[in-house]
Amino acid sequence: MERNGHSVTEIVHRVLRHLLGEEDEREREEFHRLIHEPGLLNNASDLENREKIMEQLNTPSSFSSGEAYERFISYCRKRERVRWIRFARVAAVLVLPVLLGVGAWWLLSREKDSAALLSQVEEVSPVSPKAYLTLETGQHVALGQQGQTTMQDGSVMRQDSAVVSYAGLEKADKSKVVFHELNVPRGGEYLLVLSDSTRVWVNADSRLRYPVRFEGKREVYLLVGEAYFDVARDEALPFVVHTSRGQVKVLGTEFNVNTYDKEAGVVTTLVEGSVQFAAPGKAVKSVVLKPGDQLLTGEGNDWQVREVNVAEYVAWKDGEYVFNHQTLENLMKIVERNYDVTVFFASEGCKSLRFSGDLKKYDKVEKFLQFIETGGDVRFVIKDRTITVYKK
Repeated sequence: MERNGHSVTEIVHRVLRHLLGEEDEREREEFHRLIHEPGLLNNASDLENREKIMEQLNTPSSFSSGEAYERFISYCRKRERVRWIRFARVAAVLVLPVLLGVGAWWLLSREKDSAALLSQVEEVSPVSPKAYLTLETGQHVALGQQGQTTMQDGSVMRQDSAVVSYAGLEKADKSKVVFHELNVPRGGEYLLVLSDSTRVWVNADSRLRYPVRFEGKREVYLLVGEAYFDVARDEALPFVVHTSRGQVKVLGTEFNVNTYDKEAGVVTTLVEGSVQFAAPGKAVKSVVLKPGDQLLTGEGNDWQVREVNVAEYVAWKDGEYVFNHQTLENLMKIVERNYDVTVFFASEGCKSLRFSGDLKKYDKVEKFLQFIETGGDVRFVIKDRTITVYKK
């Protein structure tokens, strides 16, 4: 939503920077032009007097943060969309004053309300590229440094800070297929480029076993966790991902496979192309997915195909968390994996609270938790890499 060519987000951002005193000379001039622009902000010239505004906001009778908060919540609920990050789509006339009020309230209270949280969260780092390889010999090789290693079969393993790939495969000994296992710990992620140029993004707390060189067939084994596959097309040689509940077979496509939840089983989400999922030893039991489909394979014959918003299941690859009406219990499982922390619910009732939104994956954990605290009746305490969840 825009007013006179300015987005609501832009206007709020400029006002808040002015109140914080964080603007440079150029930004001060732009702010002055902005608030005096006809038809953009009514009676906005008072915003230039930063000292007066801060004095008024510190006077309880002059500002009701609770009222502003309730107005914001009420409006979002009427729209049936509690999408906090995407508030720029909301009508500017209603939301602008509310956002300014909530923003100012946040500026005044953030240090004292969040002091306990921020002071204890410094050691909790966001997701970063880290992993190690288990070679055929059982040797472990830590990844994350620029360099290359010549393997026993003559091939060369190349790595940089976030990617591992292979070269010189044409010179490698073809008498034996050599397998490696990529292990990504909690708090990590890594990109693997296979010998056929297929790219695999491997998520935190995951293990993928694969041949260094494909010979006669293209098959990999997702032992546990989650991976996103961008498969190089080869009509003569289908690509197969083996899981604990069955196998995904494709020619050339993009899809995500998640095996974290033991109860849900394997969750396969198709982004592009076509895939077939078949249960092990049950050739008759199979299903073909189309883009936007998701297959949930539980115990036995308990299979379910549904249409989904694929962004909610694959955005992690592109550095985002996207969730819609997700329970706090499931969200905190993501926090545990990606920040390598332990989560304890002091109030069991908080597990069923539901949230919607999208956040940057590489932000510090406090940003994630503050987002949840803003939108729900819950608070967090962090100590010694344990996050305890309380009801407000």
